Amino acid sequence: MKALLLLGGFGTRLRPFTINKPKALLPLVNIPFISYQFELLRKYRINEVILGVGYKGDEFKKIVEMGKKFGLKVYLSYEKKPLGTAGGIKNAEKFLKGKEPFLVFNGDVLANFNLDKILNFHVEKNAYITIGMVKVSDPSSYGLIVTDDEMKIVKFIEKPKPEEIITDTINAGVYVFNSEVLEEIPSGIEVSVEKETFPQILEKGKNIYGYVHYGYWLDVGTIEKYKKGNFDLIEGKIGLLYQKTDEKIEKKENVLIGNNVSVEEKLILGNNVVIGEDSVFKGKVIVGEKTFIGKKCLIENSIIFENVFIGDECIIKDSIIGSSTLIKNNCEIKASAIGDNSYITQFSKVSY
Repeated sequence: MKALLLLGGFGTRLRPFTINKPKALLPLVNIPFISYQFELLRKYRINEVILGVGYKGDEFKKIVEMGKKFGLKVYLSYEKKPLGTAGGIKNAEKFLKGKEPFLVFNGDVLANFNLDKILNFHVEKNAYITIGMVKVSDPSSYGLIVTDDEMKIVKFIEKPKPEEIITDTINAGVYVFNSEVLEEIPSGIEVSVEKETFPQILEKGKNIYGYVHYGYWLDVGTIEKYKKGNFDLIEGKIGLLYQKTDEKIEKKENVLIGNNVSVEEKLILGNNVVIGEDSVFKGKVIVGEKTFIGKKCLIENSIIFENVFIGDECIIKDSIIGSSTLIKNNCEIKASAIGDNSYITQFSKVSY
């Protein structure tokens, strides 16, 4: 069976970290985000994967080799211009043609979907399209999906007004398409599957069903949700690829930790990390490979990418520090997102 991952977006909500790399390559507990999607597909014996890419598409060439390690055949479908979600699906048509249904995933969702159940549901209902759905406590900022008692979709409500919130089910970003759906999408133009294709197909009277996913689900497309995804993995809220441990310090190879370093909850270290003496780590802290942290630092509930240098006596709280950043001595950074290749001079104070 085949799956298409829609990865052509600009990742604007995750800037500054998506300026230099696509969001699919941002690390979740020091593992590229796309690896979690690959692991889900491997788990359910999906052996062919198409990556719908546009923005920084050349970055995805290395992912083909990464996919092979998961036992997957990986193909790239390039968009020369932004085509939207439906346009991206149409652009990958040459890879998806055939008699079998195929899976489609939005590129910014971290979830433990049961793909066997979704596919079985699709077949049992004789559906033209099946849309994976989740229930949320506050659906006001999402497009709503209304179904009947048989889970057949009867209505889509985009940007609902308060009086229009009649359901708590929203689009989860996973779909099963019959191959004939490709004929419903025009070629070469930007089209939204959520706002255009689905409502148009529904108007034609074709069967679109909704399957509710009750497991873990998170749209990691914003800074705060991205941070939450990292920390949820550490807490074991989703057991996919990264596995929770009871160790306070998890470290890879060639890690050097100075004397009197204190870890109160969880510290995860990549390869070749150096930590100076008397530094303190509170809450959850993730440190990427080849990063240096000086003496007497305090770091709390933060994510530090690879190749970062942090000088002595720095305080970093509730922040994300991008790759190849240099932070000099005695700096204080709170609730901030520091982009790649930044330089922060000594005694600077940065707070959002």
